[in-house]
Amino acid sequence: MPDQTILPDRLMRFSVLDRLLHLVLMFGFTGLAASGFSLGFSATAPARAFIWLVGGTAHAAWLHRFSAILTYSCVIIHGLWFLYFRFVLRGRLTGPRSIVPSQKDLKDFKQNMAYFLGWRPSPPDFDKFTYMEKIDYWAIFIGMNTMGITGLILWFPEWFTRFLPGVWVNIAQVLHFWEAILAVIVKLFIHVGMAHLRPTVYPADTSIFSGRTTRERMMAEHPAEWRSIAADWNKGIETK
Repeated sequence: MPDQTILPDRLMRFSVLDRLLHLVLMFGFTGLAASGFSLGFSATAPARAFIWLVGGTAHAAWLHRFSAILTYSCVIIHGLWFLYFRFVLRGRLTGPRSIVPSQKDLKDFKQNMAYFLGWRPSPPDFDKFTYMEKIDYWAIFIGMNTMGITGLILWFPEWFTRFLPGVWVNIAQVLHFWEAILAVIVKLFIHVGMAHLRPTVYPADTSIFSGRTTRERMMAEHPAEWRSIAADWNKGIETK
């Protein structure tokens, strides 16, 4: 067992890039949702109030497109970082600290269900990302690409219909609308609920903003990650 007494009280969990992309994505997504639903449901009182607040439908449309560029830039930067990490730094995209799903996630899911039902005394031995965090991440990643592609078709229909049948504009409109509703539901009720409304962190989990979490919380919620960090820390102490 690694010696936890030599570890600092607060441990690094999210890098500067993680926090910056999350912050930009948070503001971009909020702008997209507010402007998009105001334009889509323009007959409702909240939508009329928002459109009045931003100076009219033209400004609301501009805000929607600006927010789209801001949001999708996070996807591009994230993708470039993955390529840099894999091919320049020669890092692994799989493993215990990876966001990529693995067989262990299925095992963790079964053990967590057993824990919820009282058939197991303790929760699973989670690593850096739980299976729910991975589902949340990949749902957002797939949803953002769906919104990005369909949004581009709706933004530049004349260009896309040079090589696509016109019906694809209608398909893009339907997909864009319903994916937007799904994205807001996932964000508000799953992401926010799972990240910020848990009793241990309510009213907000500040680790995504500070980048750090307490030693006790990591030991309780991500014990496998804590053991890995503690082992690396102890190894560094021993080699000095």
